[in-house]
Amino acid sequence: MSQYFVNQLTSEEINEKIRGYSSWIEIDLDAITHNLEQVRERTENRPVIPCVKSNAYGHGVVPVVAHMMEQGVEMVLVAKLYEAMQLRDAGLDVGIVSIDPLFSDTDYAKVVEQDITQTIYQPEPARRLNAAAEKAGKVTPVWVKVDTGLGRVGVGWSEAVDFIKKIDDYPHLGLTGIFSTMSEADELDRKQVQRILDIEKECKKQGIDVGVKSIASSNAVFHKPYTYLDATRPGLMLMGFYPEDDDTGQGIELKQSLCWKARIEHVKWIEEGEALTYSRRFVAPKRMKVGTVHIGYYDGFPRGLTKKGKVRVGDQIKDVLGTVSVNHFLVDLTDTDHEIGDVVEAISREGENNALNVANLAGIMTYSLGNGLHMLLPRVYYRNGKSVALTSPRLVE
Repeated sequence: MSQYFVNQLTSEEINEKIRGYSSWIEIDLDAITHNLEQVRERTENRPVIPCVKSNAYGHGVVPVVAHMMEQGVEMVLVAKLYEAMQLRDAGLDVGIVSIDPLFSDTDYAKVVEQDITQTIYQPEPARRLNAAAEKAGKVTPVWVKVDTGLGRVGVGWSEAVDFIKKIDDYPHLGLTGIFSTMSEADELDRKQVQRILDIEKECKKQGIDVGVKSIASSNAVFHKPYTYLDATRPGLMLMGFYPEDDDTGQGIELKQSLCWKARIEHVKWIEEGEALTYSRRFVAPKRMKVGTVHIGYYDGFPRGLTKKGKVRVGDQIKDVLGTVSVNHFLVDLTDTDHEIGDVVEAISREGENNALNVANLAGIMTYSLGNGLHMLLPRVYYRNGKSVALTSPRLVE
């Protein structure tokens, strides 16, 4: 077990803290292991460089990466420099590719000092990063981002070879990879892959080793084996979320790692015809038992679930009643014995209110569902059914 997990609270201490939470997210790390193995099997054991941006899509970047390292992951990709620093501050020596643009001398120096592989695709950042590395007496690793057709960021594919030659000439920059992002339109995707291969071929003619070639995202892992190249960069699927409906039934059986639990704050009976929530969005068709749950769209429970959300109450699926507000939603507790303090599941790992179904009900992508989970929600991590880590940046403990 890594030092990160050794330094955590005991399982008993974690469980005691959970007793005081009004809501919390549980992450099954064994499910992430399963999903990682599924990707490796699908991609013929190519290296997996997990994309763990956006707090590992709401799952908590530090514990997730610490666990992945124990499963043989050697490098991850982040979108923000502060995510890379979270990993370093936690003592994780994993390789990190950062796609965050740099603007201050302080951040250039930080990237060099912390052995972060910086994404480069413009001349001036290359010059500044080389200067920072020279000042530190180091050769700092870089990946070149190539725009092969998506049109977002990257050196244009037709200019990439000349740019890479300039990077290769810098004595304090070490080129270790080139990568691009798929457009997820098959005809263009095939051209994008070929452009990466052509760039490598031309660089090789000029004596330049481009290092790792990578373009495959979660979508590509599911649907496009021709994109796998040297390493794949799946993200959300490693957490067990299917990004799209058509990703199911593709021969990759994911296990959703996340479950969102919350305690019932208030219980009452209402009479037929009584209205609840803003704008009278729910009018009781009969006498009903109603529970209030203290999470809302501020916490990441989508407002799009207004009048149509589903919540697991014991072994039943019950309706969200009326409006999902900033900090609350109401749930039908009729024909249940649930009372104040009892636990319901806002997102379950399986069934009618799993992540994919919740996202579809809310009219959003599973990416948006995961990214929307509030950073301050406590997250509890499990292995073999036992709590092994807790992140809880709440101001009140």
